[in-house]
Amino acid sequence: MKIRTQLMFIAAATLLPVVVFSAVALNLLLEAERNAALKNLREAARAMALIVDSELGNADAALRVLATSRALASKDLRGFYEQAKSADRGPGSWTLLFNYNGEQLINTLLPFGNTLPSSADLLRVQASKMELKSVLEGVAGNRTYVSNLLKSPLTGRLVTTVNVPVQLPGDMKYLLTETFAADYFVRVLSHGNIPSSWTLAIIDRDGNFISRSRGADQLIGKPARPELIRAARDAQQGQIRHLTLEGVDSYDVFVHSALAGWTVAIAAPADQIELSARRAVKLAALGLLAAVLMAAVTAALVSRSLVRAIAGAAASAAAIGRAEVPAESITDIEEIDKLHAALNNAGILLRQELQSRQRAEAEREALLGNEQHARQLAEQQNTAKDQFLALLGHELRNPLSAISGAIRLMQMQPAGGVNPQHLLRAQEIIERQSKHLSHIVDDLLDLSRMSMGKISLNKKPLDLARVVKACVDALHTTGRTSAYTVSVAVESAWVDADATRLEQIISNLIGNALKFTPAGGKIDIKLKAEAASHTAVLMIHDNGIGISSELLPRVFDAFVQGVAQSDKALGGLGIGLHLVRQLVQLHGGEVSLMSAGADRGTTVLVRLPLLSEEARQAVVPVTAETAGAAPLSILLVEDNRDAREMMAALLDMHGHQVIEADTGEEGVLRALEHKPGIAIIDIGLPDIDGYQVAARIRSHPALRGTLLIALTGYGQLADQQRALGAGFDYHLVKPVDIDRLMDIIRGNSAASRLSV
Repeated sequence: MKIRTQLMFIAAATLLPVVVFSAVALNLLLEAERNAALKNLREAARAMALIVDSELGNADAALRVLATSRALASKDLRGFYEQAKSADRGPGSWTLLFNYNGEQLINTLLPFGNTLPSSADLLRVQASKMELKSVLEGVAGNRTYVSNLLKSPLTGRLVTTVNVPVQLPGDMKYLLTETFAADYFVRVLSHGNIPSSWTLAIIDRDGNFISRSRGADQLIGKPARPELIRAARDAQQGQIRHLTLEGVDSYDVFVHSALAGWTVAIAAPADQIELSARRAVKLAALGLLAAVLMAAVTAALVSRSLVRAIAGAAASAAAIGRAEVPAESITDIEEIDKLHAALNNAGILLRQELQSRQRAEAEREALLGNEQHARQLAEQQNTAKDQFLALLGHELRNPLSAISGAIRLMQMQPAGGVNPQHLLRAQEIIERQSKHLSHIVDDLLDLSRMSMGKISLNKKPLDLARVVKACVDALHTTGRTSAYTVSVAVESAWVDADATRLEQIISNLIGNALKFTPAGGKIDIKLKAEAASHTAVLMIHDNGIGISSELLPRVFDAFVQGVAQSDKALGGLGIGLHLVRQLVQLHGGEVSLMSAGADRGTTVLVRLPLLSEEARQAVVPVTAETAGAAPLSILLVEDNRDAREMMAALLDMHGHQVIEADTGEEGVLRALEHKPGIAIIDIGLPDIDGYQVAARIRSHPALRGTLLIALTGYGQLADQQRALGAGFDYHLVKPVDIDRLMDIIRGNSAASRLSV
């Protein structure tokens, strides 16, 4: 048998098991990809069921809270109506109250006192679904009952209800019902993050659609596919493959709501489920085919070259047998060429092999060293993460514990009345610790924004000396510097910077000096303008515990910090200096830190570019005429009653006239009626959001001069941009910084007075 044939057999024998096992692997891959896609579908269905249960559970909890109402117990139906109205869960939801005889007493969909549908109408609607009297008597063990899809006799709309029986002293029995319009769950489930090609549906226990992401207008109240209804009745959860109502071949995964027994189903087109699997199998099959063809071609080419090379080696061997010097033979096969020169090149080859082995060993050692370094770095990072999480828990628990104790102290009512000193102390603790919690959250958010490159600066010409003095004065006011000697020597140095970020930088650095300096220590703060380098240089020096040589190279890294003094009330998360460096660099400056070692103090230098003389000349100084504040008419739109009352009280204490509104529509009407100078508007309102309120106010010529301030819990850059795009002048994040708000109001008051 020729060598070419043998090589072809070798290639075939090698590829045969590869082909067989590849076919098996491709089939397993197809099945695995399909199962993975179906698993994602099941997880999405469970998530949607949890959302439904969460809505129903919240409604149940709200009804049970209403059941304990003193107004209900005292038969004060008007007072109870107001409480029930405030408990409604937004558009598409309202609350009803029935007495033991099934008579409807309250319906928050209508104003109090309006004529309500008769009990006979309601009983006709619910007669086939539940026995109202049985619910009132607590036959179900006082358990909540969730209805199927019903038709409301009041509105004629399709609704579902959550029913809670109420038993009060004196044999008073009621039924509390939270009613949801069918489109309520359409809005709830629209927040689910599912692909647009999937179909999401909620089906009641009778098999009728409560909600559906496709064709909701035509299909709500209509029965689902029979095969899906049968499958849902036979199992708590599962999946089927069938044609949807749109005629699409789909995998349909279903689960049941734990509270209502409804079926939550998600259908995904079968082509989409199997698309990635088929693509992967097709790609793998093409690769296998290419490998087979390449192996066959390679075997043929190699066999031809090998036959020629062996024939030449045989001729050389024959020449040696004849005592002849073999003729030089150069082939395209390295091994045959080496055979001809084996004796002459043996020593050279041995040396080359030794050198090659030495290089390989050196490379292996280098790789091993890199691997060990990477492992150590990973261990250090993991340790830093664990330490950060433990420290974060400690930093959060400390202020929360202090706040909890202060609140408990304020709640105690001794016979002689509250001790004013204790009350004042509790208020100071709550204020201080709340600011500390806010500082922790702000630092964490700044770190996240910095890592994503979402920090933006609001630069303007500033005298750095004034900012330094303001930061030191603030620390003096809070008493944090009372145990230290703080010297301040600053000269005017104008920079183009963000005032808030400058304060954050300086407060962090001075705060670090206080934290790592024992009581009785000294802190020197100096600022000078270096004309030669056109740089403002801020130096903060302390005689505290210093920084070890091991820690110094990593002191600006995130989550790295030294050991604070044991008597310090405030700790830290190890991100302050990291943020300082990032913020200084954003301003085009640089920061450095020096320490001679433990117990030898620390010096921090911050260098920022000075403002050009032309830009400095253009700065308009603030005069006494522009620094004052005049009373203003302020519109406050906030749906949270407690927050609105507290903010109104604060503004009133500053001498301003406050106009209150708890909805967006009311806020627009009040603005048109009173034409306020300033409007503080919450973004999340029950009817229209704050962006729409701002747009409507801006659309009226008489209100275009009104200063609009957005007040929200969302503080990302996208939220700020959206607020400004809607017409707001300022974007403030809850909990609002009262000093910052008052500065804005005073600035607007001064501007108004100058324009008169």
